[in-house]
Amino acid sequence: MGRAVKLKGQGSRPAPRASAVRNQTPDIYTTVRDRICSLRYPPGTLLGETLLAEEFEVSRTPIRQVLQRLEYEGLVETKNGVGTIVSGVDFREYRDTYNFRLRLSEMLGDFCSPTDAPKALERIEQLVPRAAALSASPHNFDEFWSILHELHFSVNELIRNKELRQTHDRCYFQASRVWYNFVTDLWDEEVEYLNHELEECCRALRAADMRALGLVQRNYISFGLARIARFITG
Repeated sequence: MGRAVKLKGQGSRPAPRASAVRNQTPDIYTTVRDRICSLRYPPGTLLGETLLAEEFEVSRTPIRQVLQRLEYEGLVETKNGVGTIVSGVDFREYRDTYNFRLRLSEMLGDFCSPTDAPKALERIEQLVPRAAALSASPHNFDEFWSILHELHFSVNELIRNKELRQTHDRCYFQASRVWYNFVTDLWDEEVEYLNHELEECCRALRAADMRALGLVQRNYISFGLARIARFITG
């Protein structure tokens, strides 16, 4: 684990202003989670309750609730004498998460309703030109991250089973931290794969084929795992 550091001045990509959220616990959770998963808060970052409470203009109670939820999800850990810090990222530890995501995606066809396909299709079609434009905007990580988020949310909202939907969402964010460590070295490939995935998702949704949609997701998770594995030795 790296040295614990203070919140301010983290990383090369500045965190969004707290005014972007409505200062409610779910919004604070989402903002802090996104900062962790996009490495704005890299492993070892000290998440001080007082500083976060001041930033979001709330008491420490909702901040404590957010940190407890993040700890349950494995994104932070509490160190005696230190406080709550962002947990480390280990590809080998997250291999099981990736493999579980593969299985979850295979199940989507059984838990998604074709009647919801048009709405999801409309959302994902809007992502296609944005993804295509990434080729002309080298290393626009924030936009790339935003498109991936929207794709995930579009598919996640199709899941009718609450437990599966929550698990699908949690595993996505856990696995994304591993992927984000390698995206700089894989940028051209990642942009190409993203464009192909969007096209195939749209094709499945136009046919209202939820099983095909799940298999598209499963295939691209598998492709991503294979690309990351090239950087892992031992």
